[in-house]
Amino acid sequence: MRIEELRSIASRVRKRILRMAARDKSVHAGASLSVTDILVALYFGIGVKMDGKKPTERDWVILSKGHAVPALYAVLAELGLLREEELDTIRDIDGLEGHPDYRTPGVDVSTGSLGQGLSIGAGIAYAMRLDGTEGRNFVYVILGDGELDEGQVWEAATTATHLRLKSLVAIVDVNGFQLDGPTDRIKSKGSLAARWSSIGWHVIEADGHSFRSLLSALEEARSYPGPAVILAYTRRGRGLGLLERTGGQHVDPEYAKQFSE
Repeated sequence: MRIEELRSIASRVRKRILRMAARDKSVHAGASLSVTDILVALYFGIGVKMDGKKPTERDWVILSKGHAVPALYAVLAELGLLREEELDTIRDIDGLEGHPDYRTPGVDVSTGSLGQGLSIGAGIAYAMRLDGTEGRNFVYVILGDGELDEGQVWEAATTATHLRLKSLVAIVDVNGFQLDGPTDRIKSKGSLAARWSSIGWHVIEADGHSFRSLLSALEEARSYPGPAVILAYTRRGRGLGLLERTGGQHVDPEYAKQFSE
């Protein structure tokens, strides 16, 4: 796809996110808007292989920062895997869950409590090795920078380098915020690039809102003979001025409604 087409898709995805935010004020609009371009680059840029005869003969996308699931739902609606009207059921008792649920069409893995996605991804990548599909199919795990406070992330990360899992690609949405505020204020992380590199990961830094940068980073990660991590620098609330300026997470439904049509 051309860059212009990817931008058009991203615009439609963002409108869907704001439609969900207008439906329920608990929707994590900020985190969903920051990860939008990453998901669009994956599904429509490089083209995630979503089907296979065996689980190890396809690609996997694990949204470990599960609170950003509205962005994934919006992408799945663009793909035709969810009906547009289903988006209006977000967080309803019998509707779309507030975090990824594998029972939802197109959702690969259920996630909720932060920190677990990379462990799941490492297991799937190792299964690909055992089945002889390593390097042909890939596991993409999308994490938040605040999520890196979780110890389980680093247990999985060191296991991945020990095993040299070349089908595993981690993508960190570095938007500078976590639940209680700016990441540097809550827990300073130093140089994320140095931290990942020091335990053996191939580190690629990218502009998380530039499709050229993201596609180049994904191609490099896929060709590396070991685990690779993309640090995608983004802005929380990208595309919605109010959230972009403040780094906010939630938005008033009436305000969101203005931008969802």
